[in-house]
Amino acid sequence: MLKKTLLLSLAVSSLLATNGVNLIGTTTVSRSMGGTGVAFYSSAAGALHKNVSLMGDIGNKDEFQFDMTYFNATVTSSVYDKMPLNLNTDGTSLPSYRAPTSATSEPMLDTSFIPSMSYATRINDKTVFGFAMIGSAGMATQYEGEYAQRQMNTSMMLMKLVPGISYRNGNTTFGFAPVLGLGSMSLNYDERYIDPKTGDPYPYGTKPQSQREGLFGTNIGGEDLVPAFGFKAGMDVKVTEKFRFGISYDSALKYTYKNVANFSQFGPSGIVYMADEWMYNNTTSFPGGAIGLSGDNSTISQQLQLAGLPAVAADAIQALAGSGTVQGALNATNPDSLDDLILEQPWEIAIGFAYDISKEMVFTCDYRYIAWGLAEGYKDFGWTNQNVFAFGLEHHTKTLKLRVGYNYAASPISSVSGEAGAMLTDVQGHLIFDQALSMLNMVGFPAISTTHFTAGFGYAFSPDMDFDFAAVYSPEATTSRSGQLSPIDLYLDGLNMSYAYETKMEQLSLSFGMNYRF
Repeated sequence: MLKKTLLLSLAVSSLLATNGVNLIGTTTVSRSMGGTGVAFYSSAAGALHKNVSLMGDIGNKDEFQFDMTYFNATVTSSVYDKMPLNLNTDGTSLPSYRAPTSATSEPMLDTSFIPSMSYATRINDKTVFGFAMIGSAGMATQYEGEYAQRQMNTSMMLMKLVPGISYRNGNTTFGFAPVLGLGSMSLNYDERYIDPKTGDPYPYGTKPQSQREGLFGTNIGGEDLVPAFGFKAGMDVKVTEKFRFGISYDSALKYTYKNVANFSQFGPSGIVYMADEWMYNNTTSFPGGAIGLSGDNSTISQQLQLAGLPAVAADAIQALAGSGTVQGALNATNPDSLDDLILEQPWEIAIGFAYDISKEMVFTCDYRYIAWGLAEGYKDFGWTNQNVFAFGLEHHTKTLKLRVGYNYAASPISSVSGEAGAMLTDVQGHLIFDQALSMLNMVGFPAISTTHFTAGFGYAFSPDMDFDFAAVYSPEATTSRSGQLSPIDLYLDGLNMSYAYETKMEQLSLSFGMNYRF
C-alpha cells in the first residue's frame, strides 16, 4: 500500500501544466485560479505548497484535504541531423539525415495521475500544525522505435513531505516547514550497437531501446528514490479587511540521481563510438568481414576514408573525436557504465496579494522567481531563470464558487539558431557537445510550456464538506535549436554538418478535490 501511495504521489505526466518542471499548483483551487495562492487561503495543502503561513486560516476544526489531477500532454519533436556518420556508403541513412523527422512521445499511463493530500489541526488560537504529501514536479518523454529521436526515454518525478507550523500575531502570520523531497530520474539513450548475446553488430538503425525498469516495476523514474532536504518559510499580512499580502521562500533541494546515463556518449568519445559503428556497417565486404576502428584517434580519418567516407567528413570526425585512443573512447562510452547526475530543484521566492472586490468576489495575483539558471544541473544544461505571473478570480455564494485564472512564464529553455554545436560544455566533469545538450533539452527534457488558461468551480455539500473541480489548458508552445556541428575551419571549406531540433507541446489537465472539516 505504501509503495502504491508513493507511486501515485510521484507520478507526473509528460511535461504537465508547468513552470519549467514545477506544477503551477498542486491543489484543485490553486490550479483553477492560475496557480495563485501566496496570499489566498484555500486549504492546508495549498498553504503548505504556496505559503505555509496561510495555514492560520483553517478555523477551529481539523481539516483533511485530498486532490487528484489527470494530465493529457502531447509532445512532438522534430530532428534533422546532417552528421556524415548517419549516411552509409550504399546510400542508406537515418531518415533525419535527409529531412526533418517528427515523432510524438508515447503516452505513459503510469504517470497520468497525481494526488496531493494534507491534514491540519489548530493547536491554539495562534498556532496551527499541518502535514502534506505533495506531488510537485516532473517530466517524461518516450520515443521507443523512433531512431531519429535516438529512442529517447526519460522520466523524472518529484514529491515533497512537508510538516509545517504557522503562528499568528495580530494581523501578521508567520510560517515555517522543513521539507523532505523524494525524487527519481532516468535518461535512457541507448547507443549500444553490439549484440551482447552474439558479439555481432546490430543491423543499421535497429539499436535496442534501453528498457531499464523504473520504480516498483513501472516505467516511472529511475531505480531509486533519492532524498533531498530543504525548507519553506512564509509570511502574510491582513493589511485591511479587503486586502491581504503574502511572501514565501522555498529553499533549493539538491538530488543526486544514481546511474542516470553515460554522459561520455554526448561528447568526443561518443563521436568515436559512432564512427566505430559506422565502420562496422560499411566494411562488410572487407576481407575477413566487418571491422571497427583501432589505434589512436589521430588515425581515425585515414581509416574512415579507406572505408569510403569523404575526406572532408572524415577529417571533421577526427577533429571532433579529439585526442586519445579508440579503445579508450569505446571503454568510456560503454552503455553499461552509467554516470550519476546532480539535479538541484532551484530556490524560488514569491509575493502575492488577494483583494476582495466585493463580498462575493476576490482577485488574486502572484509573482514568482524561479532560479533555474543558478541551480546545479539545470544551469549546466543552459536553463535560464524564470519570472512567473499568475492571476485568479473567484466569485462565491454560500454553496457555489466559480473560478478562473491565467499563468504565464517564458520557457527556461530558449530557442537558438546558428549554434556552434562543436563547442564543449563541462557538465559535472563530462565534456558534452552543445549540439548534444540541445538535443537532450528538445527531445528528452522539453519543459517549454509558457501560457496556461484555467477555470473551475467549488460546491459545498455541507458546512464541513466541499468539492472542487479545475481544468487547465496550455496551448501549443514551440521551441527550436539549430546550428552546425562541423568544426569551423571545415565548415568554411563547405562541409555541411547542420542540425535542427524542434519541440511542440500542448496540454490539458483536469483536477478534483475534496475538503473535509471535523
